[in-house]
Parts: sequence; C-alpha cells; structure tokens
Amino acid sequence: MNKKILLIALLVLIAVAAFFLFNKSKNSPQNGNNGQPEANNGQSAVNLTPLTAKYWIETQLISLENGKAETVAPYGAEKQITEIAGEPVSGDFNSDGQADYAVILKQQTANDIGVYYYVAVALVDQSKKMIVGSNAVALGDRIDIKNFTVVNDAVKVDYLDWKTTGDDVEKTPTVPVSKSFILDGVMFKELTNKRANAQIEAACTDNGGVWNKAALECKGLAKEWCAKAGGKFSGTACKF
Repeated sequence: MNKKILLIALLVLIAVAAFFLFNKSKNSPQNGNNGQPEANNGQSAVNLTPLTAKYWIETQLISLENGKAETVAPYGAEKQITEIAGEPVSGDFNSDGQADYAVILKQQTANDIGVYYYVAVALVDQSKKMIVGSNAVALGDRIDIKNFTVVNDAVKVDYLDWKTTGDDVEKTPTVPVSKSFILDGVMFKELTNKRANAQIEAACTDNGGVWNKAALECKGLAKEWCAKAGGKFSGTACKF
C-alpha cells in the first residue's frame, strides 16, 4: 500500500515538473532573438550596401553608417561630416560577375566653407558577405554634379567647376567637366584619354563595329549601342 502511495506521489511530482518546464520553455526567448528563429544556416542576414562601407579619403579611413559619418578632421580638432551625395550607381568594376557600386562622397569640416566632393567604388563579394570601399578620388570644392553614370565599366561624372582664369568672381560654378574613373588593380583612379579611347575601340570592334581612330568614331552599330557607350550618334557613326 505504501509503495502504491509513493508511486502515485512520484508521478504527480513528475507531471508538475513537466508542466513548469514546458511553460518556461514556451515563454523564454529562443536563440537569443526574442522568440524569432535564426537565419538560415545559423547566419544573420547581411545587407551589402555602399551606405555602410569604408572608404579611404585623403589620409583617413571613413566608415559610413546609413550613408554618413561624423569624425574629427586629421589636421585639427574640428568636426568633419562625410556623406554620400545623390544615389549610388551600379556596375561590375572588378570583372567578377557581381554588381558593385559607385558613389559620390561629399565632406565638410566645421568652420570651413568648403564642400569637397570625391568619387569612389564599393566592391561586393557575396560569397564572403563583404562590401569593401576603395580610395576616393577628389573632384573639387563646391562643384555642381550634373550626371553620374557607368559607361563601359568606367564611372563617369559630369559636373560644373569653377573658372580658374580671369578676374571675375563667380557666384556658381560654370565650367563643364567630364571625367571617367576605373579600378586599376586595387586603386581607383582617373581614366586617361588614351586608355579611354582604347576601351571604346575595343567595345566598338568587339560588337562588330568599325573603329576610326583619327575621327574617334564607330560605324556599323545601332543608336542604342552608341547611347549606352556614351557617344553621340551622327549620320551613320557613333562619335566620341
């Protein structure tokens, strides 16, 4: 009889313990994520965006958060703000088959009227879940960006700059400037006219066109190709 009473008491204790353990497990956070399941394969989702990349600007490595960073100027103790100007553009700048980004960066230091503009790229590596910013190339101070695009895997920036000759003081920049930039190895730099022409010639002939080196024009291709390549279609030729 005593054995039967002990057995019943043991079963009751087990049932009560199981009830409390079940409710504790149900109400406690799972995997440290407040009850939310972990991402696939135990890895959290990574948003590879140029708004959170790091870029070398002059002598500083600037780490952006949501497209902006507040740091201290390298020469002095003034606050310095760096941010992305406008919208990034995409292209494959290191020929690895993945879409990378090009950005315009602007930087301003407290007590300085200058607003300095730079161009850079951010390279994406999906397999490593990484995005790596390049060195930034200076464009100018308080310039007016007019067009920002990718042409033949090169980053092209059209903008208005300030006159450097004459005695007249301009209120706004008026000199049109067009520059292209490429990733050369690990360095992002301006594309020289000689190299730019070689790239255009290759693009022309690779697509079945006929290149005229003296006139810098491509014949035999459609207007759509010409516009995409950054040329101007005139008659039967795409001129650069």
